Amino acid sequence: MIWKKIKKVKKINYKKSFVYDVTTSTNTFIVNGLVSHNCTYHRTDSVNLSELALKMAEKFILENFGKNYYEKRVYKTKSKVAQEAHEAIRPTDVEKTPEILSEKLNGQQLKLYDLIWRRFLACQMAKAIFDKTEVEISAKNYGFLAAGQILKFDGFLKVYPTKFEEEELPELEKGEILEVVKILPLQHFTQPPSRYTEATLIKELEKYGIGRPSTYAPILTTIQERNYVKKDEKKKFYPTPLGFAVNDLLVKHFPEIVDINFTAKMEDNLDKIANGEKNWIETLREFYLPFKANLDKKYKEIKGAGILEKTDKKCPKCGAQLLVRVSKYGRFLACSNYPKCKFTFDLENSTGILCPECKKGEIMKRKSKKGKIFWGCSNYPKCEFVLWAKPTGEKCQ
Repeated sequence: MIWKKIKKVKKINYKKSFVYDVTTSTNTFIVNGLVSHNCTYHRTDSVNLSELALKMAEKFILENFGKNYYEKRVYKTKSKVAQEAHEAIRPTDVEKTPEILSEKLNGQQLKLYDLIWRRFLACQMAKAIFDKTEVEISAKNYGFLAAGQILKFDGFLKVYPTKFEEEELPELEKGEILEVVKILPLQHFTQPPSRYTEATLIKELEKYGIGRPSTYAPILTTIQERNYVKKDEKKKFYPTPLGFAVNDLLVKHFPEIVDINFTAKMEDNLDKIANGEKNWIETLREFYLPFKANLDKKYKEIKGAGILEKTDKKCPKCGAQLLVRVSKYGRFLACSNYPKCKFTFDLENSTGILCPECKKGEIMKRKSKKGKIFWGCSNYPKCEFVLWAKPTGEKCQ
């Protein structure tokens, strides 16, 4: 049997179809070229719009879309440390449409301006209205639910188009008998939290009051340049061995500094200093004196902390014990007799496969001068064995 219910819904889930994929640092570079003439100051965490901007948006919407599309809105920030020293980023003149500026801006600047221009107008436009259909289907002792929606009034979607996750359902009647077309058995497992992208990491920083709009790009640049994190094929961050090592060291020796509330508290103190509520010298003294004392103490303790673990392997050059260490390039084996013996072995790019030619070295992942990946013997230049395809370690039958 089928139960059908149609209702108006105000809130929908959607995916933006015209938001462009650029890194935070690239985005900062692009927007710098817009500010001088076409957009307000971009290093802002404010969501406030001036009365001038609100009237400008109202006039444009009424003249170009009609009264039904206009709905004045006033937004308040959700950020814990929002300074709001500047107005929200917006076009300086909404009459300068993306089409008008298409010959004055380069490709990336135009895409970003298009996004800012559309978002600004959309925030002062009426809600989109949908007819949402929910269908309950019963088959013996099993119940199924299908949902779909039909756009009745586009509202802000007029300028801020989207791709919808739900599909439109066909016309159905209560009590209608359905024909089974196909059965698709699916199994789902609980998934761990998704890794951060640049956008979701910034959102998390905002949530906990860490950083400012002007510092988000440098933060993301720094953790990548220092090889603490890398990006996978989906452009999500994952920690490197060096990142794990640095994190573990800081958590162990400086727990109060890496505590998630530390930066937020420091930002709050800086705001109080700016507002004349705290003395900057006293605030600095409260932080720095105990920090310096602990730093001096930990400096002696941390010496040699680059050693992750000891091994039972012997150095092939001098016979001393080999240690697992970490660098910005990842984990590697190093001789405990350093600096007298400078033997090292890269663990990150090792395949664990014995070289079939010299029977002494291991097959290692390498990169040529032109950037092409190949696999060669760790005993190079004594052994010049090379493969251009990833070895499996199995012998040809």
